[in-house]
Amino acid sequence: MRLLVILMTFLLFFVILGFLLTNMGTQVPVKVWTKDFPDVRLHNIVLIAIFCGIVYASVIAIAEGASIRIANRRLKREVHQLETELNYLRTQPAAPRAEPDAVAVAAHVRDEAEEVLEAPSSAPMYGSEGEDASSDPDDDVYSGGRAV
Repeated sequence: MRLLVILMTFLLFFVILGFLLTNMGTQVPVKVWTKDFPDVRLHNIVLIAIFCGIVYASVIAIAEGASIRIANRRLKREVHQLETELNYLRTQPAAPRAEPDAVAVAAHVRDEAEEVLEAPSSAPMYGSEGEDASSDPDDDVYSGGRAV
């Protein structure tokens, strides 16, 4: 792609150079708003137009580049903030917690509930011996009594 841009730039340069060399003596009248210029060389008009185009493209490129740099800075700050939060969460000590599928214990059996919270199982257990079997015969649950 870069080679194509370089070739197109050289081609444009040679076309403009050829136009300028073939129209060196041509003079045209030019009117800018209310001011008249009766004899202006055509190659001067072309050179002024090229210069204005270069300035216009440069201003657009600078504005777009600044916008990209501002967005990159904002994204870098966000990534840094997320990495800091992730490192903080990784270094926190493991808090004791109940398993997600632990059975809710009534208030009158509070002693048993404290035992469950103090020593949670290492993984959820499905189909253990104490639970009722599924009433639906088509329900194919895991019933091996092992941790999943």
